[in-house]
Amino acid sequence: MAITFISHSSAKTEEDQANADSVRTELIKRLPDLGWDVRVDDLLPPGTDWRSVLYGWLADCDAAVVLVSKDGLESTWLKREVHILLWRRAVGSRLTIVPVLLKGLSPRELRRSELSQLADLQCVLQDETEPADLVSLIVERLGDLGGCADNSAMRAMTTKIEHCLDEVTDRFTLRSMAHRLGSEGDWRFPTASEERRHVAHQVLAPVPTQKVPSAVNEVEFFLALDRLNKLISLLLPTWIDPLGVRLLLPGERRVVATLAGARAETAEQHIHRASCFSGAYWVKAVDLVAGEAQHEEHMTACLTAICALLKSDDENELPIEGEVLFLVIDPAGTELGVVGHLVRTLIGRFSWLNIIVLTDRTDPADLGVPTAGAVHIPVQPGAEGQMARTRRALKEIRDRRSGHGKDAES
Repeated sequence: MAITFISHSSAKTEEDQANADSVRTELIKRLPDLGWDVRVDDLLPPGTDWRSVLYGWLADCDAAVVLVSKDGLESTWLKREVHILLWRRAVGSRLTIVPVLLKGLSPRELRRSELSQLADLQCVLQDETEPADLVSLIVERLGDLGGCADNSAMRAMTTKIEHCLDEVTDRFTLRSMAHRLGSEGDWRFPTASEERRHVAHQVLAPVPTQKVPSAVNEVEFFLALDRLNKLISLLLPTWIDPLGVRLLLPGERRVVATLAGARAETAEQHIHRASCFSGAYWVKAVDLVAGEAQHEEHMTACLTAICALLKSDDENELPIEGEVLFLVIDPAGTELGVVGHLVRTLIGRFSWLNIIVLTDRTDPADLGVPTAGAVHIPVQPGAEGQMARTRRALKEIRDRRSGHGKDAES
């Protein structure tokens, strides 16, 4: 069956809460008759690790009905759920999202809120419509679906993590790994396959980088070295909050961004995190070196990287169909005005090129580039240092594989 997730939040007044409850109850009653398997937190038993379950539902659902009230605009969890759903759509999911504006909330108020991107979808308005009639409108939007397959990058990413852990068959080991990554409570699954999926769903939320080595330690003995390496690569960027980097996904526009980091690897990890490690995204980095013919030297370095991105000796070629190409520029002390001139030259010549400049400036407009598609990605102080420490710890885990573990058995 296709899965529908109902996203909602509490209302402050009894009248608004009763209205929201009526709509939700009617959805739970009617959707199964149309082939939908309904997931909503009302159905969770007491004591459930609800955060882990919700992340699983958000990753797996084929459709989502988002019930938004005026009070819901301020709900932290509703905002997180909506951003994860929009992230899935941005990386290629065929997920259907039906925003429902409950009584008292206008489209104008939605557009002025942190959930404004929902207004870009076709919203269902309640106004004075009774809950039963409102649900009829929602059902009409969802349609009669017997099942659908999501081939999005997010689903592919969680599947890759599950595949890396395929050799781990002990449920208790997998459960320990999930706890290391942030799973709370005592949620238990009857099969190792379900435990692996539970582990994979933990990375939909930010995972503090210092947690990753201990999580990998739980399973490294059971993994062949190639799977261990792939698992580490998939887990390294999970310290980045995906909700903050979704704007790096170009969609129908190019991206020109500043990122408050000092290392090209940080930018690469942000792109990997935003794209869910989609194989369509390619990154090359350039260090700018000052010289007498500064602009010419910088341009030559960038063109060399662009040719590498294009997999061609001719920079005038177009990207291979389906590929999304990023150039990361490290100013390396070059004045921002000089960098801005270089960026303007590049975006004027290569309409398909996405650019990230490593700088602590909070406004990409400081580069003097057009503001459309321009974003700034902050990085917490000390985050790069902690990430480097984590990388060293994971390297030691790899190196320790000599003489024990699955590879040593052959």
